[in-house]
Amino acid sequence: MKKNTIRLKKPNIKFKEIPAYIRGGFSYAGRELGQLRGTNVWVFIMYGLLFDTVNNLWRPFSAVFLQRLGGGELEIALLNALPGAVAAIVLLPGAMLFRRFTNGKRATAAFILVSRALLLGIAMVPMLPAGIRPLLFVILLAIMNCPDALSQTSLQSFLGTVFSGTTRGQAIALRNKFGQAIIPVVTVVTGIIITFVPGSDAQRMVLYQIFFVLAFLFGVMEVMVFRRFKVPVSTEDTAAVPIRPSSDLSLIPKIIKDKKFLAFFLPVLFFMFTWHAGWPLVAIHQVMVLQATEMWFAIFALVSGVAAFASGGVWQRWFRKYSNNTVLIISTSFLAVNIFLFPLTPNVQIMALLSFFTGFSTIGINAALLNGVLEATPDDNRMLYLAFYNTAANVSLFLAPFFAHTLFGWIGSRNAMFIVGFMRIGATALIWLVVRVRNRRLEPEAKSE
Repeated sequence: MKKNTIRLKKPNIKFKEIPAYIRGGFSYAGRELGQLRGTNVWVFIMYGLLFDTVNNLWRPFSAVFLQRLGGGELEIALLNALPGAVAAIVLLPGAMLFRRFTNGKRATAAFILVSRALLLGIAMVPMLPAGIRPLLFVILLAIMNCPDALSQTSLQSFLGTVFSGTTRGQAIALRNKFGQAIIPVVTVVTGIIITFVPGSDAQRMVLYQIFFVLAFLFGVMEVMVFRRFKVPVSTEDTAAVPIRPSSDLSLIPKIIKDKKFLAFFLPVLFFMFTWHAGWPLVAIHQVMVLQATEMWFAIFALVSGVAAFASGGVWQRWFRKYSNNTVLIISTSFLAVNIFLFPLTPNVQIMALLSFFTGFSTIGINAALLNGVLEATPDDNRMLYLAFYNTAANVSLFLAPFFAHTLFGWIGSRNAMFIVGFMRIGATALIWLVVRVRNRRLEPEAKSE
């Protein structure tokens, strides 16, 4: 029983050492890629680079694009909410469908391609009547999240098979680290072009259309790289398709009663809700209050991306030194404190500086959440567990923006962000408390051995 104990070491964070780790993050980047070339970790990093390129050719500017189409605060809230609603509806049935494919990797690649093909439909939105553009853009994004959510859930299950526990944590950290290197480059170049090249709003819309088409083309490359994953022959047909029991639905009660899974899932779900609630509030503050343009969104992404990439060495060291639970608590604490600073920003310049802390904390929490859910799910039926987890996460993604929009209507964006910040602190405290309680329950069993 000793091996099941959840370690929660008291973090001895030496902040004076962080600059050295940041320099190391840049210094060893090329060497790391060279050593990994040809391995599944290398394929995962390359896939991640293309995935981030596809999304950052347009996603950082989606709120501004929506505003240029004629959208307002409600459409911005729907932009965050509707994709979550679609994913929540399709994930569990989709996971059951995936379990019946004979080649899970091929099915995952097909869903990725369908998701990217919908970008071509979005590229046509500016050509349609002005009255339907904002809502149609939001609807198409929601529809696109259907194949996207299914493919990403399958990918998570796939990673649980391809990588072992230690290698998986390192692979996730490296994928996030190198992904954060490409994000600012893509976003800044796109932002510069959209801001300075067009001479009119009509020309700017044409550029948006071009970037949506480019995103589709990079998506095709993304699928080609994904198919290069090497899966052991014994698990190739079940990498994304776990062993099939007699009934898919009969597993739902088992998932709900799985104490190990619930101990991770419930406090994390609460934090996700607070995390998702902050997104539309920050976007509204940036677009409506600070009047941020595409160029400023590119700068936000640049600062955030540089911070995330440069801090990769810091997070890798903390993952090696502490348990995943400890890293999760550290990263959620940073993200909880960060939102208190946003409503105090008087201009876009200060907002850009705060993006450094956003990038630093986000890379840690993304890695800790993904590695944490893979640790909390069993090898058998992992796909269905992940579908259940992602369904709940997407229900949060659907409900949280409406909650944030209601707060915005009652008390304004500034006070709403303060409330969400206190909720994030409460969620982080809950994660810590659950881990501490579980440790106390497991310690007697471990000592008895």
